[in-house]
Amino acid sequence: MNKELLNAFLLSAVGAFVSWLVVDFTRIGLIATGFFVGLLPALIFSTKIQFITDTKSLKTVEKILFPIVVALIGFEVKIRSITGAPVSIWIFLLVMVSLVVLFAWLISRREPIGGFLGIGTAICGNSAVAALGSFCPNRVKEAGIAIGVINILSIAAIIVLPFLANVFNLNEAQSGFLAGAGVQAMALALATGKIMGPDAEMWASITKITRVALLSPALLLTFQLMKKDKTGKGKLEIPFYIYIFLGAMLLSNSGIIPAGVLKTIKTVNEWIFAAVMVAVGLQLTRQSMATSGRNAISYGVAIWLFQIALILVFIKVFGVFSS
Repeated sequence: MNKELLNAFLLSAVGAFVSWLVVDFTRIGLIATGFFVGLLPALIFSTKIQFITDTKSLKTVEKILFPIVVALIGFEVKIRSITGAPVSIWIFLLVMVSLVVLFAWLISRREPIGGFLGIGTAICGNSAVAALGSFCPNRVKEAGIAIGVINILSIAAIIVLPFLANVFNLNEAQSGFLAGAGVQAMALALATGKIMGPDAEMWASITKITRVALLSPALLLTFQLMKKDKTGKGKLEIPFYIYIFLGAMLLSNSGIIPAGVLKTIKTVNEWIFAAVMVAVGLQLTRQSMATSGRNAISYGVAIWLFQIALILVFIKVFGVFSS
């Protein structure tokens, strides 16, 4: 392990501990506090942090720890709650993904940036953009800009969506569905749900994973819109932690694991998740925010607001999770 990576792990661990110290003051939970504990130093002391570690190492910490977080969240999911949910929510997600991709393509005047922003917003942020980019190797610049914009909006979501949940008087299940359907980055979707309660975290997890599973049909639609840009032979991969999540969920619901052990797993996972969020926050610098581009940010905001509006209309009109 090189020095930068070791320092990245240490910074994340120390940040998680600091988050625990101040969580009663912030009142937004350990995980969300971890994000801001990482973000504030990154924005204020970005050049000094680079002397200690680098973005690549922080990203590696995120890649190593986040699959563990997702897997352990599987132990908290109750299959009975999922099977009791209305089928309409799964149909809605498929419709929403399609509409967001189409809206992004039209609002960007059918430019490639619209394809990348559309699939990134509709599905799972960086992973979806990277998947599309593997088929469009001549559009590396657009893919990079889209990733920057989507990450900024995912960060905004951790503040905006809890506020909207309060304004529209959403219960925990509805709030979790909003987070899972309306936040692009996986880690921030789960963190946003966590802020709004245990049921919200569960539904944010399930909804977000369902969106990830819709990557293939979303790519097929985007390919039809970006025919002239599809020149590469990319490949689709389902993240391995999705399988671990499903295994943990089945094991938890089997009744084999004692309740005390499940409680301990949840506590440990909160600490790991807080460390991940510190690493995520430390990666965001003023420079990375400035390079996203004014037009791309405008498109990204419009696409995201369209997506959030669809979700809120669906929740309020159809009354999902209202009981």
